[in-house]
Amino acid sequence: MAILEAIDIIKQYKRAGHTVTALNRASITVNEGEFVAIMGVSGSGKSTFINICAGLDTPNAGSVMLGGRMITSLYGDELTQYRGKTVGFVFQSHKLIPHLTAYENIMLPLHAANREFYKHEERFKLLVDSLDIRNRLGHLPSELSGGQAQRVAIARALIHYPRILFADEPTGNLDRKNADEVISLMLELRDSLKQTMVVVTHDQKTADRADRVYYMEDGFLIEKRR
Repeated sequence: MAILEAIDIIKQYKRAGHTVTALNRASITVNEGEFVAIMGVSGSGKSTFINICAGLDTPNAGSVMLGGRMITSLYGDELTQYRGKTVGFVFQSHKLIPHLTAYENIMLPLHAANREFYKHEERFKLLVDSLDIRNRLGHLPSELSGGQAQRVAIARALIHYPRILFADEPTGNLDRKNADEVISLMLELRDSLKQTMVVVTHDQKTADRADRVYYMEDGFLIEKRR
């Protein structure tokens, strides 16, 4: 069953008086429980595409059906609330709030949605234990290694039971060892939670573990056949 259907997405920018087409009728379908990787060179439109799929940006044309709702027809608070319930997002830079502890950062989506912690306590325990960050919960982001900070960001993205997780180069700032560990942990969580994931990556080792791989080139999205 499809959880994401993006159809004929076009995104254009004005730059120095010229129109730049970042996405040229890019389309994708992602089914529940799939791990889909999107590859391509820098500037090919990968990040723009998943930002639109996640409701973080808007296209000039095309449609995005996410979790049964046409999010390209939602605006303002309605889009924000729906995205907050449906989507988890992990950025290349962890984007943790610097003055909050790891624990407080993980809890942010629950506070934003006025959700009670006790309803998510088992989820919290599973995430912090699976990601091996229980002994870092009282630390500030500046006191965490890059790998630990990204694990906290993953826990934050998954704490509210999102139906789909988007990750934009989640290991791009990590060394090989930490990158391998983070991807392995994400895939373990994907299996244990039956979590749908769409991951933008330059890393062939990460893509090799995906159910399906797409390549973005000059705004076009093409599925790699195996």
